[in-house]
Amino acid sequence: MNTFRNPIADFDTPDPFITYDKETGYYYSLFTRHEYLEIFRCKHVADIIRKGESKIIYRPNGLEQGIWGDIWAPEMHRGSDGGWYIYTSGRIKEDKGPKRLIVLRALSPDPFGDWEFVCKPTPDIFSIDPTSYIAKDGKQYMCNSRVDDELGQVLDIYEMKSPTELNRERWANIAIAEKEWELIPPYVGDWACVEGGFFVEKNDRLFIIYSANGCWSDHYLLGVLEHTGGDLCDGANWKKHDSPLLVYGNGVYGPGHASFFYSPDGTELWCAYHGLKRHNEKAEPDTRYMNIQKVDFDETGYPVMGVAIGYDVDIPCPSGEE
Repeated sequence: MNTFRNPIADFDTPDPFITYDKETGYYYSLFTRHEYLEIFRCKHVADIIRKGESKIIYRPNGLEQGIWGDIWAPEMHRGSDGGWYIYTSGRIKEDKGPKRLIVLRALSPDPFGDWEFVCKPTPDIFSIDPTSYIAKDGKQYMCNSRVDDELGQVLDIYEMKSPTELNRERWANIAIAEKEWELIPPYVGDWACVEGGFFVEKNDRLFIIYSANGCWSDHYLLGVLEHTGGDLCDGANWKKHDSPLLVYGNGVYGPGHASFFYSPDGTELWCAYHGLKRHNEKAEPDTRYMNIQKVDFDETGYPVMGVAIGYDVDIPCPSGEE
């Protein structure tokens, strides 16, 4: 297969995460499955959902772990100890209610093996959409979206003591919804929202790509924060860029909640995001499909994407695929 077309899934695949692991030669994917965690793997990224292998690796057990369901936006990252971890969130009540971050740990070097529930790193804070980054000095950080009673959903960053424990004294709020293009109605509850952050590093520049507006809205999109130097856990050291990175167009509505992964040969950065196939004026729940798109960079190392690629376009596969 030399080309493919979006979407790369035929069913609801919101909040997509994809990574490529050189040690196993597989791409791995997770996405929101609500009542369980399922991991997919394949050697061709465009086939990962339709033809890849999959297995359920976690079902919440409210009585033992205090997590009942609504497992959203899982991401799988290497921890500072070299092991694999999944960062996600889940509902802490049997019925509808607040959510907490949760961490799972792989029991072997193979991500397609067994996993175990470890902890709720912020047992007292309503948060979702955790993501992870290991700095050049080996320190690990987490960014997540916190529910604030006055501001809506905001982005925070934490330094981590270990892959499963946050340093609750080393954190900062780094973004709120404030730009005109981050506050486009309608949205359920008229709730201002920035969420779904993901770290991207290029040419010694560090970015957090995040989503804004309602996740079922035409105007769900990607924005860019950039670290300007100094302490990552200082909100003054993060700059929000004036224009969004990716917006709807070409028949793809609401492109957002992205993850980023490198091609097998390491020469290309790709973005996985979900999008709608139709206009959604009222921003009501609708099917969100997994799409992937290559990221370009300008001469300074700043990411460039623009408008979502249409569903009728043949896209070359990532460089270095077998």
